[in-house]
Amino acid sequence: MEIDTLFDIFKIAIDNEHEAHEFYKNAATSTLDSDAKKLFENLAVVELQHEHLLEEKYRDMKERLSPPRKA
Repeated sequence: MEIDTLFDIFKIAIDNEHEAHEFYKNAATSTLDSDAKKLFENLAVVELQHEHLLEEKYRDMKERLSPPRKA
């Protein structure tokens, strides 16, 4: 797999986690059921954690695998 393809996959995964976070956050504010609200809030937190983890791994991978910049 080419490096650029790998970076693109990470970007897509980060975007998907962000969208899932927003979805669950909105679902939590839209429901009146307290159990569902708690569940959606918890899922939103988990998705945000996934997003941050992927961002961290992406930055690390970019540092390690990107060609050196010309001066």
